[in-house]
Amino acid sequence: MAGASPTDTDECSLETARRQLGSYAVPVDRTDRIPLSVAVGRVLATDATANERVPGAAIDADEPVFERGHQLRPADVGLLKAAGVNELLVRQRPQVGIVPTGDELVQHDAGPDQRIETAGFTLAQYVDRWGGKVTYRDVVEDETPSLRMAVQRDLTRDAIVVTGTDPGDTLRDVVRDLGDVFADRVAISPGRKTGLAVVENRPVILLPSSPVAARVGAVQLLRPLLKAFADAPLTDHPTTTATLVAGAEVDADPITYVPVALDDDAATPLSGTDIGTATRADGWVTVPEGTDALVAGETVAVEDWDYLP
Repeated sequence: MAGASPTDTDECSLETARRQLGSYAVPVDRTDRIPLSVAVGRVLATDATANERVPGAAIDADEPVFERGHQLRPADVGLLKAAGVNELLVRQRPQVGIVPTGDELVQHDAGPDQRIETAGFTLAQYVDRWGGKVTYRDVVEDETPSLRMAVQRDLTRDAIVVTGTDPGDTLRDVVRDLGDVFADRVAISPGRKTGLAVVENRPVILLPSSPVAARVGAVQLLRPLLKAFADAPLTDHPTTTATLVAGAEVDADPITYVPVALDDDAATPLSGTDIGTATRADGWVTVPEGTDALVAGETVAVEDWDYLP
């Protein structure tokens, strides 16, 4: 059922966006039985119990090693191997459909007026490492029948992510007709044109075409959503303390995320929103709402967004 028609001015805070998306993230109750060798990153569906005594860890046979809901780390599987555990019952990974859109985008061999699709492809790699099971689609052209079919095709997934969309475009109209767009913008920068929707109780994240903006939207919105589906902990990104070697003006209205290049303990802000900027970034500095500039000489916390758990 179609919801109310928002306008370009409908914007929500990051906190509200996460809460709205999270309301549709019912933890996945499907399970898989898998060998221990591929268990890193998976979430236990039952307690993992020792089959053998592990003297070095003070664990006895038939004693729980890890509780249900624990997300396994590389060191954990070593301990389980020592405890004689060969396979585990884990939750299935939440399924995500990634749909890149744009008439100018191609998968390979770009012509003079074309670009290789990268935002959705890169995002698919992050989703896989964040614990999701990805279906990465071919580029969909910006016309109503194709976009409608693309969204409906992935309603069997737990969530859908569409890249290359802005407020007021054809994709927004298609999604609004199929369900409800509850925000046309989110108060984050870059990524302010990110939209949020729900179709048949499936959360839909609508990301801009800019690689940097898409990265910001995915890290701040999709990563928490996947963790909620998996009922897994949302860990903080590791941070490095660094000194800014140059200043940068930022938008004082929303929360802003500034990519920086690191050289030991020196951080240089990077400008631009293209793929080069996204790739050169060694980390990201969060600038709170109400701050309009980063100042050279300032000490900042640089978050490592490529830390993937």
